[in-house]
Amino acid sequence: MRKSVKIRKIIFDILYDIHNKNLQYQESLNYNTKSFVLDKKDSSMIYNISLNSMRNFFFINYILEKYLNKKTRLKIKILLISAITQILYLGFKDYAVTNDTVEIAKIKNLNPALINSLLKNIIKDRKLIDLKRLDYKYIPTWFLEIVESKKNFKKKNFFETISKEPSIHLVFKNNNFLSKFKEDHIKTTELSAFISKKNKIDEISNYSLGNWWVQDFASMLPIYLSPEFQSKKIIDLCSAPGGKAFQLFSIGADISLNDINQKRLKILKENLKRLNWKANISNLDVHDISEEEKYDVVILDAPCSGIGTIRRNPEILFKKKSPNFKNLVKLQNSLIFKAAKLLKSKGLLLYMVCSFNYYETISIKNNFLSNHKNFFHKKFELYNNKEFSKFIDKDGDLYCTPSEFRGYMIDGFYAVKFVKK
Repeated sequence: MRKSVKIRKIIFDILYDIHNKNLQYQESLNYNTKSFVLDKKDSSMIYNISLNSMRNFFFINYILEKYLNKKTRLKIKILLISAITQILYLGFKDYAVTNDTVEIAKIKNLNPALINSLLKNIIKDRKLIDLKRLDYKYIPTWFLEIVESKKNFKKKNFFETISKEPSIHLVFKNNNFLSKFKEDHIKTTELSAFISKKNKIDEISNYSLGNWWVQDFASMLPIYLSPEFQSKKIIDLCSAPGGKAFQLFSIGADISLNDINQKRLKILKENLKRLNWKANISNLDVHDISEEEKYDVVILDAPCSGIGTIRRNPEILFKKKSPNFKNLVKLQNSLIFKAAKLLKSKGLLLYMVCSFNYYETISIKNNFLSNHKNFFHKKFELYNNKEFSKFIDKDGDLYCTPSEFRGYMIDGFYAVKFVKK
């Protein structure tokens, strides 16, 4: 088997398992490559094709509708989604993609003659195909309901935006490191910037020096717009992989870190080592954290559906099953109730999720306030950052949907602050 066929077969298996077995990309990648030794080029190709196939699959479904019988097997559709992504969206060589895809179809017994014929027709018609034409019937119903619940929301523009690749946004330890950063970049604050070139993270300037870390612009804003956290005693309950904690280290906070997930904690520790910071770290279920010690600030970046990170995690929409919102909301309410018990009098509670779903955001806030009369809501202040007003809702909470800022992609995110009376 040619190496290129082997790689494309792995991509097919990854996509099929994500859709059919409800796996995360990394889980599926690990499972389907456990007997292979991949070099960086192979890994990059698998990542690039797999994620772009998932980002564009609802557009590709519309294209396939014109070429395929509706009763076509799921495996054939997934193989074609991968091939069309490579040919139409990524600009791979037509003959290489077609030949390898037909070989995979033979191995998998997936009607190679049909696949060969269809791909040749699509290549012939490529100039007539609208790559961003969308039929909303291909969007999972649960996600479409969330999007349609937003007032004055431009659906078509939104779906085109979330199909784009995410941008790389860096946050620096101090403004001196940013001022000396040599790669092309666009500043977002005096401490942060988008980088223009999509390098691998460990190939970006000053990576080994630990001058910066990767953090999405939207997820950076809650701490950036909370200078009152400076020099406070803080606990970050779900801290891995660490971006918000690193912001707090930069402003001199006394912070303790916790996360229940050992794999994520390993990444946190690796990041701390590169950044040359040391921290008090625990690996506890938040519910088991002692309430004897109280804090000035409690930060809860709660487990959530992750729909705000849809560009980075396009498998959310590619999976056959929706996120379990009922269980997530139950957990979020339980965690924020626990977080409230860890605060000192006049302490601050910051609740965050990388979601824009009402039930994980505003509903959690309303439920918390109705059950905690000893807390009041605190608005985010813009200080001198009036440009960020678009990310603050009418209640004074941080509320972003996946969108563009200064020509770069940002995630969806929500954050709200409470003060204990």
